[in-house]
Amino acid sequence: MANKYTMPQWDEKKYRQGIDTSYYTNAANQYEAEQNQNRQRQINEAQKTQQSDLRQAYINRLQNEQNMNRNLAMSGIRGGATETANLRLANMYGQARSAANTNYSNSVNQINQAIDQNIRDYKSDMASRAEEYAQNQANARWQAAREDQANRYTMQREDANNAYERKQAKIAQQTEYYSNMYTNLYSGYSKKKVKSIMKNLAKKIPKAKGYDKIRLQQAYAAAGARLGVIKNK
Repeated sequence: MANKYTMPQWDEKKYRQGIDTSYYTNAANQYEAEQNQNRQRQINEAQKTQQSDLRQAYINRLQNEQNMNRNLAMSGIRGGATETANLRLANMYGQARSAANTNYSNSVNQINQAIDQNIRDYKSDMASRAEEYAQNQANARWQAAREDQANRYTMQREDANNAYERKQAKIAQQTEYYSNMYTNLYSGYSKKKVKSIMKNLAKKIPKAKGYDKIRLQQAYAAAGARLGVIKNK
């Protein structure tokens, strides 16, 4: 008979082993590299804006100095700008430079925060997808193992049933053969001869096995049938 069917149990470590999730890792690494390139481009643009603002602040200072000196000259004031005016221009220039540098620092911080967040979000998404893929593949392997086991059990059961049916058919064939053979063989035997045969068969049957036992049993039955015919005559 077929072996007892045992369903394969879920074993996450076993069924996840060897599953390739490198596609998602590679995608995350590629995205990070692209975002870092994008980061550098934006920082370069921010640096260009900073340099432009610093140049403009310097130009404005020169222009303001020229305008101030021209206005003083037109007012009849000689000897250059006053100390107060120079301090005011220097302060304005310093504020412009500070604003340009602050804007640059703020821009860089915003760029880094946005890029870093994009990378974290994308990596998290790829990790979730990789986990989902691995889980689906592991479940598919488990289901395939269950189906394979069920199919093997069905085939074993069918093979066992077929073998049993063949054996039973052969037994029936042998039974019929021996029954016919001994019925014909003992048809002319005397009562004494038949009893002797049955006595001899009765000793052999307990020790016999397989088809030999079937043969002896059928011979005994046939001899008994012959004995019954003799008694009825």
